[in-house]
Amino acid sequence: MSRTSSEKLERVAEHSRRLRDDRAERRFRTRFWMLVAGLSLVGAVFLILGAFQGPKLSTAQIDAARAVEQPGQQLRLFANQPVDAIDPAQVSVEPAAEIAVTVQNELVTVQFLDRLAWSTEYTVRVEEVTAPGRTVAGTMEHRFTTPDGELLYLDRGEETDEVLRAGIEGAGRGDVLYSAPGIQRFALVENALLVARDAPDAALGDEAPDEGASLIEIVNLDSGRTEEVRLPSAVRVESMIASPAGTTAALVLTSVGVPAGEGEFQQSLVTLDLGGAREVQPVAGLDGALLRVRDAWFAGSGTGMLAHTLDGVLVQVDPEAGTPPLPLGDYREVYGPSSDGGSLSASDDFGGVLLDLASGEEERINPSLFEGDVVFAGETFVTAQGLRVQKVAVAALDGSFTTLLVADDGGGASRLLARTIDDRGSLGDLALAPNDQYVAIEVTPVLDEAVSDDRIVDPQPTSVTIAVIEVATGAVVRTLEGFAPAW
Repeated sequence: MSRTSSEKLERVAEHSRRLRDDRAERRFRTRFWMLVAGLSLVGAVFLILGAFQGPKLSTAQIDAARAVEQPGQQLRLFANQPVDAIDPAQVSVEPAAEIAVTVQNELVTVQFLDRLAWSTEYTVRVEEVTAPGRTVAGTMEHRFTTPDGELLYLDRGEETDEVLRAGIEGAGRGDVLYSAPGIQRFALVENALLVARDAPDAALGDEAPDEGASLIEIVNLDSGRTEEVRLPSAVRVESMIASPAGTTAALVLTSVGVPAGEGEFQQSLVTLDLGGAREVQPVAGLDGALLRVRDAWFAGSGTGMLAHTLDGVLVQVDPEAGTPPLPLGDYREVYGPSSDGGSLSASDDFGGVLLDLASGEEERINPSLFEGDVVFAGETFVTAQGLRVQKVAVAALDGSFTTLLVADDGGGASRLLARTIDDRGSLGDLALAPNDQYVAIEVTPVLDEAVSDDRIVDPQPTSVTIAVIEVATGAVVRTLEGFAPAW
């Protein structure tokens, strides 16, 4: 082939390649601008739709477990744009709960003033939500479910005792948290179990081997590690009180192996910080000596306490501050603070009393009739809403008395929560849940046939059980073989 022919073929091939490249470039440009136009159209559509729609929910956050344990927890609703101020009337909660609402830019905070119920689905709906400069309103809705409630209790065996934790919605005995011989009592402090057990006889010496002295162990529920706490020599733990928040517990101690009324400790109040030195710290009374008490309670989430002294005086004391106790009044019985910590139920020679802890004012509380009968009030616990969960005694025609557990709103008639079959049994200690949803009470089914476990410290009938009752309905939701219920 001649050189001229070869050059012609090359020019033809180059021209063809250029034509193909031009066509490919035109197709790319056409598709690109079609894509840009499509995206612009979609954006315009969304822009137009946004102009005709109000703010929408983007994400939501809440610690559902903490919401049933502590009041004041928050549901945080994040909108897709900043929103205007919201009135609480725009927010509905199902089931009903008291709330407060605040707004900061796109964040809407719904604060629950009280603890929420266990095992409950909540729906929070915010209506008529508007954005600054726009009149179109939107709606935000979020659903969440709270966890199951849990109850701790003690089940004693012939050789080994067990502290267990059972879910309210569960079945069976629950999970064993700790087992050992001779468990006297326990308390849950944060994620540690404080356990008082029978001390070895050697702790008392050969002359007093059976006086019921105690040793204390701390059980870490995460690791299972057990550590013994050093107690004063030869003392018995009469009661344990755990702080609702923090790592402090209070103990009531009595010396053993000495004549009654003697010894360093006589129902003396001390504190123990599980997160600190883990050493017993005495609490002083007005006279500077150890404060001797019938019972004690932590007041709120700090270190402040309320104590009912052996002399019948209710005092307020802060062991950490070291200030002298402040007397609040004289009472024959003190039952404890309400679940919201605002008041305290007690009784004096004239009947029941509700003490406002902030103002110091007293309100007389008289029991309502039960099925038309006059009753005599006993142990009383007050919910955050003012409902009284109360033991009452009803007189029978033969002059005997029957003990009942009732719910009393002060309206003149109470309703039954618990009584034993044919009134042959007895009702023991009770524990109202922190969120007021349930009450757990010890029940001995047949008192005349009850057999004691013959323990030196806090003997109990071997037939004792715990009934868990829903306060709102009076329904028994669970029974457990054991005693000492604690939420």
